[in-house]
Amino acid sequence: MSGVESVAVVMLLPACNMHCTFCVTEEVFESIPERQAWHLVEQLHQRGVKTIVLGGGEPFAWEGDLLGLCRHARSLGMTVQIGTNGIDVPDGFEHLDEVDRWVIPLEAAEATMHDAMRLYRGQHHSIIMDRLDALKSAGKSVTISTVVTTANMADIDNLAAWVEAYDRGTEHVHAWHLYQFLPLGRGGAVNAARLTVPAEDYKAVCQRVKARPGMRPIVFKRANMYRSQVVRFWWYAGGKVECGSVGNGDS
Repeated sequence: MSGVESVAVVMLLPACNMHCTFCVTEEVFESIPERQAWHLVEQLHQRGVKTIVLGGGEPFAWEGDLLGLCRHARSLGMTVQIGTNGIDVPDGFEHLDEVDRWVIPLEAAEATMHDAMRLYRGQHHSIIMDRLDALKSAGKSVTISTVVTTANMADIDNLAAWVEAYDRGTEHVHAWHLYQFLPLGRGGAVNAARLTVPAEDYKAVCQRVKARPGMRPIVFKRANMYRSQVVRFWWYAGGKVECGSVGNGDS
């Protein structure tokens, strides 16, 4: 692509209403002002970016007009995705025309394991199940994301079976992303010693899941989400918009 990404991930703010053990978000960027966010969307469109993912932190904690920003991006012909923990989505979110696809986290099929990784009053798994049920009923496109750590690696096969069953009959799951734990950020840095999975073990888990007979949806191995051939990250710091580099990808 001559160094130009097809997908732009815009980190609207670092703040979040959860305390995940593996969180890679750094406190080195700021909440992007709404005017700069709209201008960035226009710049991305001019660069030829086809898909924008609005994330954070938690995008629904952003003080700007999130859905207005989504409408603006869609008016330019871009596919709009929101990556959210699902806690503060608006009522009827699954029917919003402003959003083409939702990126929803699920760390384990079993609630106790998921909730031990994603800390939120001990009940985040039930929230995610409600959100995923709503999206399935509405036939809305969804990407499921999972961070592979020592805490959930043994459950990935069970989660694969759950994802297959969830997608069956509707095929509305666009993809399932398996991210390798990175020892970065406010959660990952302090928990690196106990959560890091050896690279070969992570690779083996991903290969085993991808080799499941008739596996659907498509499974993507994301060994380092910051190094991709098609994705670039954007954020706001020091009064200006900055971006990451396109590196070596995986699949």
